[in-house]
Amino acid sequence: MNTMIDSYADVVLRCGVALRAGQPVLIRTEPIQRHFALALARRAYELGAPYVHAVYGDPFLDRARLDLAREEHLTYVPSFVQPTYRTYIEENWASISLVGPEDPDVLDGVDPARLGKARKAMSIATQEWLTRVSAGEIPWNVCLYPTERWAEKVLGASDDWEERIWEELMPILRLDRDDPVAAWQDHDRELKRRSEMMDRARYDRIHFVGPGTDLHVGMRPDRIFIGGSGTAKDGRRFFANLPTEEIFSAPDAGRTEGTVRCTRPVDVMGSPVEGASFRFKDGAVVEASAEKNGAVLDQFLGIDERGRYLGEVSLVGTDSPIYKSGRVFHNILLDENATCHIALGNGYTKCVEGAEGWTQDQLRAAGVNLSLVHLDFMIGSDEVSVFGVRSDGREEKLIDNGRFVV
Repeated sequence: MNTMIDSYADVVLRCGVALRAGQPVLIRTEPIQRHFALALARRAYELGAPYVHAVYGDPFLDRARLDLAREEHLTYVPSFVQPTYRTYIEENWASISLVGPEDPDVLDGVDPARLGKARKAMSIATQEWLTRVSAGEIPWNVCLYPTERWAEKVLGASDDWEERIWEELMPILRLDRDDPVAAWQDHDRELKRRSEMMDRARYDRIHFVGPGTDLHVGMRPDRIFIGGSGTAKDGRRFFANLPTEEIFSAPDAGRTEGTVRCTRPVDVMGSPVEGASFRFKDGAVVEASAEKNGAVLDQFLGIDERGRYLGEVSLVGTDSPIYKSGRVFHNILLDENATCHIALGNGYTKCVEGAEGWTQDQLRAAGVNLSLVHLDFMIGSDEVSVFGVRSDGREEKLIDNGRFVV
């Protein structure tokens, strides 16, 4: 187990953030992840990091505040938040967000209106950080480390949870390969091939068809598809997510039309939303429903008007090891890489050709959605096919019943 943990830490640092000697490291996580945070720190120092700083957030404290704080205090954000995050950018830290909750359901049942108010205030305070990170100003990575309560939710029982969950995760993280770093580099080349194919095609729309789904997502000729590793401002290539199976781009925010049914549950502001469906018109969600926690979904859609528009469209084949596992992982990092998805909210500047340095007004004029939020909803399965639509209306099949055919 220790050898595997060390191997995983090596992958996160060498592939995830492409750490260079002399670069400090930020780790954001929960207290229960201290063991893996320490493994990351040890490997980072071996690779030449001068300083590793862990920021431990506690969702149980968040729940106490949401339940008990005075209403007028829910919008309070400490004054050190913005300058602290600005420092990480300006000093070129490598940022690792380590997910894996001590209790996946800690916020279940919280008042959605109070939750929405607190999340909106923090989103406003951290908007600069999110914008600059998504633009690749520093290398960043989101990765997962399992916990007992989360594993129990995935597996259905906690008996021998550590051994059983790692049996699921090792092929997903490519830790079962002789050289995991080389395996990720090989996978990166295949994702780049698919992205380049989409860039050459320059489709006018992407059409999703399946049970409850007939969705057209408008694109623009200047859109770039990205898959696998990205490029930081200093030129290094890093994986923003581990694992990753997607190729994605930024839609034309005003041109999404039709209906879509989500195929997996998604965590929305700490609560599991299941059976979500949307109807889009002129780019915006005009109708939304869910079989579970629909009120939370409504609160999310009310955080920011632009949160009703798409910021991302992503293609993932059902040959993904995550989908092939047959598991729902109740974690967006894994579940979004199981199958195709769309994201409501903020779009990625790096998906627009030549947009580096553009102002927000220029990005809006180019059809990039700018929002305080960004949340993925999975819409693919073995019953969903995807077509690229040319400007003259001709459709070319990209995914047939979940599997890439290009």
